Amino acid sequence: MGPIDVFWRSRIPISVAIAALAACGGTPREASRPVVAPPRTAPPAGGHLKDPDLDRQPPPKLLSIDWSAVQLTSDADANALWQRIAPTGLDWNEKLDEVPDSADIPSRLAIAMLHGGNFTCVPAQPPSDCARAPIDEPEPLKDATLTDPCLRRLLAIWSLAQLEDEDLPAVRDTLRALVALPPPESELVAAALKALPESDQDGRLELYAIAFRAGHRDLVNGLVGSLDDAHLVEAVQKHHIDGAFDLITPEQHRPLFVAAITEEQLHAEARVQAISELHLADGKLAPDVRTAIVRATKSPDCFVAASADRFLVRGGEKKFAPARPRTTRPDVMMRALCVLISYEAGLTPDDPSFLLGYVPKKGLELVTVTYDEYNDVDVDGDGDPHTERHATMVPRDEVSLPEAEDMQRALAHCAGTVCKSTDHEFRFGFKAQGGELLLTRLEVIDRPPCNKRAIPNP
Repeated sequence: MGPIDVFWRSRIPISVAIAALAACGGTPREASRPVVAPPRTAPPAGGHLKDPDLDRQPPPKLLSIDWSAVQLTSDADANALWQRIAPTGLDWNEKLDEVPDSADIPSRLAIAMLHGGNFTCVPAQPPSDCARAPIDEPEPLKDATLTDPCLRRLLAIWSLAQLEDEDLPAVRDTLRALVALPPPESELVAAALKALPESDQDGRLELYAIAFRAGHRDLVNGLVGSLDDAHLVEAVQKHHIDGAFDLITPEQHRPLFVAAITEEQLHAEARVQAISELHLADGKLAPDVRTAIVRATKSPDCFVAASADRFLVRGGEKKFAPARPRTTRPDVMMRALCVLISYEAGLTPDDPSFLLGYVPKKGLELVTVTYDEYNDVDVDGDGDPHTERHATMVPRDEVSLPEAEDMQRALAHCAGTVCKSTDHEFRFGFKAQGGELLLTRLEVIDRPPCNKRAIPNP
């Protein structure tokens, strides 16, 4: 009889047998169970395309227009369609995205919009002593409609991009009006300047000239590179567009460069550039160039006159140095100081200064008035807590020009002996000594922001 038969026949209870086995260190094994695979779940229809971040629904249409039924044969038809589109400052871009590219609808809308005008978002500001011109055009209000010029200028920019070459004759006059818009407008002007194809050189130059006269010097100078050589010459000679100088050479156009030295309608920097380039090209100071430079020393533009003086002095002609004039007239002294300050600004360490010749032996009385909008203590007792006045006598051999760069800018805007820049007011005081005027007093006054009270007079 085997051991198992003995075990069963002894009728030992199963629980006792399990306990005995446990006492012997054995580990009971759980009865094996059948492995049941988890039910397979079918992937959702569309798989990853149902991801809300990937499966974005197109935005709802804003326009309910049957474009196939639209017929535009005149500006009146196009303007009626503009009314149905009804763009606002909030949704104009999205609505225009729904305009179909076919059936010349965009170009007809564009022509009508451009013919409608009213694109001046920021009206021209009258001259003001304290006005600060805006640096950019504001965005239209969200509820702006077709009558709002700030929205219309954006619609005009869109319209210019819709034009085909065959549409351009219909908007020539409009392009002329657009490029004549004064700063701060620049985006719309730039779009209009680029509307004509490069092959239309006459048309492009005409628009460049109009925009240049309207005050868009930097913009036009950046675009004249699209002109051929003949039109570059015309840009300089006829329209005084100085950016064209960077694209022509004195070797090819020497008479033009010589004439530029004395051309008062040409920008001062271009005139000085003409002097320099002619000297480099010739290798010496040719007689016709010297004659032009001598004439330029009398230029109403102090920067040109000073540059011409400095060029001649460095060439050994000391008589053109900006020495103090022998005069008792303040206006003559102011002109001389204007040239002197521009002259001194271009000196090298090896060049002599002529400033001390304008100052008496005892020195220069220098008055400074600083402005602090946050100060609330009247330190100097002048009745204005925002200003603080300091006066000192500067020995003659220590005199230098304070705020020289800004003073140079201010001297282009003088009334008598008072000159103003955006940041400072300069007051020049003269006294007669020995029958001649000398610069005895200089006031340098910080100008306050426009929303603050004016600086009191001394």
